[in-house]
Order: sequence, then structure tokens, then C-alpha cells
Amino acid sequence: MAKGDKVLSQWDRRPMTLVRDDFLPYPSPDSLREWAWVWERMSVTFLHARQHECLPHWHIAPRRLPNAIAFFVHTGKARWQIGDAIVIAQPDDLLFIPEGVWHSAEHLPERRFCVSAIHFTARLFESLDILSVLGFPVHVPKLPEAGSVVNELLRLSARQPLGWQRRGAALVTDLLLRVVQERPDLFRPAASPSAVTALKILHPALQFAEDHLGERVTVTEMAEAAACSVRHLRRLFREVLGMSPKRWLIERRLQKVAHLLTQTDLPLKAIAAECGFDDLPHFHRLFRRRFGQSPAQFRRSAFRGL
Repeated sequence: MAKGDKVLSQWDRRPMTLVRDDFLPYPSPDSLREWAWVWERMSVTFLHARQHECLPHWHIAPRRLPNAIAFFVHTGKARWQIGDAIVIAQPDDLLFIPEGVWHSAEHLPERRFCVSAIHFTARLFESLDILSVLGFPVHVPKLPEAGSVVNELLRLSARQPLGWQRRGAALVTDLLLRVVQERPDLFRPAASPSAVTALKILHPALQFAEDHLGERVTVTEMAEAAACSVRHLRRLFREVLGMSPKRWLIERRLQKVAHLLTQTDLPLKAIAAECGFDDLPHFHRLFRRRFGQSPAQFRRSAFRGL
């Protein structure tokens, strides 16, 4: 070996770069460890996003929607009621409204109020709202880094370039995981860790119902899909979801109706049939009881305000 070759081989053994490893650690996700698997089974749909400059008389009357919402405050203050929680939201605060949760808001008029609203769904097994299952905080104070994600969601929603909903879903996922990773102490999972196993048992039953929403689905068929008895299925539903299989099926059908009302131009009769409602008067009563207004009123008001 030549002398020059020896020198070259010695240099080859020396590191040529230094890998950065001085990043701040993430907080310990103690309350969420049992739920780490949900991110592989979660489906996210980005619906739309809008930024609103709110006048002093602005308010949101009590309502509940079939989708989840994230509000990001740019300037000013507003008082919100989300379920039983009352929150004063300030600049750089993030608010989360789970699906179907009653909420309202009013402007505190001493200064201008600007807020962005991101409408989306984030569901486990296509049917369970992730915000409810994981006990997402309704109020995440001072998260300015979320602002860049929100601004890009606003741009996507306004201009709708190719693939806008797919990229929007990725950005909503980023927003959700940012809160999970940076503020895990704020989470209060709705179910106990033992419910993880129960949810996995229920998955085939939930999926069967999802695939046959437009048909007559029986509790017996759902139990067969989950390979358990009807009695055991009912117990699991009440333990994990807080309702009977029949009640859950009605809720899921109404949820899909509300989605189709706001995302399609299909006539109401066709939507009701697609979601398994063949008795229109009964369907109207159920919908009004669930959302506080008729399907036609719901469709008209879907994109007004926030």
C-alpha cells in the first residue's frame, strides 16, 4: 500500500458530519400510552376552513354539529361554552369542539375579534370521534406554532388546488398530533384503558354497520360480525360508547345524513334512503331532536357564520 493510501484510509475512518441531537424532549404521554394504536386506525377528512373578522354583535347561538371543529384565535377575546366548560379564548389559543357537543360563543367587545374555524372529522373505525374518545382538551392556551398550519388550511380551503382535501387532512392530522405530543397533560381519555380491548372487539361490529348503513341492520348481525353474543355486544356498547347498539346505529345514520346535507346536493329523500331511513316523518322527528332544526334548515345554515 502506498503512503498516500494509508493517509487516505485514516481520514476515511474519521466522521465527516456531526448529527444534531440536542432537541428538546417531548413531555411524557402517560395518560395516552394505552391509546397509541388509534393513530394507525384513524381516518381524517378535511371539510373546510374560514377566517372571520367578527363585529361587536357577533355570537354563536347554542348548536351542535355532526363534525368536529378547531378554532384558532388570531386577535381579541371571546367567551365560549363548550359542553359544561366555560372558556375565555385569547390570541394564539386553540379550541376543540368534538362532534355533536353543544357549544356557543359571544364576542367580548372591548377589542376586535378574529378567529379561524377548521371543520373536519377525525374518526376511529370510521365512526367514533377521536376528540371524544381521547378526551381532547377543549382549550389549548398559547399554541402560536399552530398558526402556520391554520393559515395553510385557510389557503387550501379558499383556493382548492389539486389534492386540497388530501393535503388538508394531513395538516389537520399534524394539528391534532401537535397537541397530543406537546400538551399530553391536558388530555382526559373518556374510556378506561380496559376499554381498549373492548373497542378492538367492537371494531368488526362497527365496521359491519358502517358498510350497511343504508340497509336494515340487526343487533344479531352485529354480534355475529364481532363473534360474540348479543348480550355481550350490548354490554360492550354501554361500557365503551355509553349507549345501546340500536341507539348508536341511529346516531351514526343521523351523523351521515348531516354530512351529506352539507357536502352534497343530493335531495333529502335520497339522503334519507342512503342512510337507512325509509319513514320520512320519523326521520324528520329524529333529526330535529338531534340537531335542533329540520334537515332543510340545517342545510341552509351549514355554511353561515362559523
